[in-house]
Amino acid sequence: MSKQYKIIIFAAVILMLISAAYNYFNIKGNKIKGASEISPECSVSIVKSYHLVDGEQNYTLDSEQIDRLKSLISNSSFTRVLSSTVRFYDKDIYTIKIDFNNSQDFLTIHCIGNEFISIADQFNGKHLKIKNPEWKNKLEEIIALQNN
Repeated sequence: MSKQYKIIIFAAVILMLISAAYNYFNIKGNKIKGASEISPECSVSIVKSYHLVDGEQNYTLDSEQIDRLKSLISNSSFTRVLSSTVRFYDKDIYTIKIDFNNSQDFLTIHCIGNEFISIADQFNGKHLKIKNPEWKNKLEEIIALQNN
């Protein structure tokens, strides 16, 4: 095999490794298991609390809010964080609970403001860094529809 072919094969292998690493660390919202099945038939609630402060606010979403939440999740992207713990500065904590009403499937997303999410039983329990700078604002807009 000539030197030129070895270089081409080496470059192809490197590109494949880079592509695999990129796909591992960069996660689209529609890759979250269950995100594509979110629908107005689901029961969805959001619990908002503040880090290290007692008390929480509970919101049950209607069909319009559920559609907006599905859009927010599906159209956002995230970066996988390898550490088991994360340092965060935003004190707003959201827990999004989605019951698919089939007596077995649930999707629970724990969200730290505009910084991180974690999803039970997905991504090996690791946090995902939110890459959508409007995530928290959009989530608050969805909650605000509750009062209209």
